[in-house]
Amino acid sequence: MIKAIMIIFFCSALNTSFSQPSSHFFINPTGTYILKGEKHKGEIKGNFAEVRVKLLGDSLLALSLYSNNGYPQYASGSFIDTLKYINNRAIYSSKSGEFCQIVFSFVLNGLNINQVYGDPSSTCGFGKGVIPLGLIEKHSSFQPIIQSLSR
Repeated sequence: MIKAIMIIFFCSALNTSFSQPSSHFFINPTGTYILKGEKHKGEIKGNFAEVRVKLLGDSLLALSLYSNNGYPQYASGSFIDTLKYINNRAIYSSKSGEFCQIVFSFVLNGLNINQVYGDPSSTCGFGKGVIPLGLIEKHSSFQPIIQSLSR
């Protein structure tokens, strides 16, 4: 009976360890991530964006971002920065003086973008709705050129 309980406990612990992503699993974020807005009657609706990332060492990366919120405003924003890369995440802090951070969390085939702020109306210095939140798929793993992506 004790042997059966131990086997069940061991199997359940093993299953849990494989089902949980490990924070120690290093993801090389180098590449280009692209979000395409949906075309409708010649207009792009919803966000479209390009993020280029180049790993500079174990804990540093260069990142350039261009994003646009699409029709009807077509408001855009971009930045280039060097960010610390720890536990597969990089955090951009707003230069606008307000407490606002954009968190880039890298997963195997993409990038999750989230925003952390002190004021719910905060935009991190970008126009409302310009920064795309959520998953952006990795388009290429080739080392990109980090440059201004403003159009």
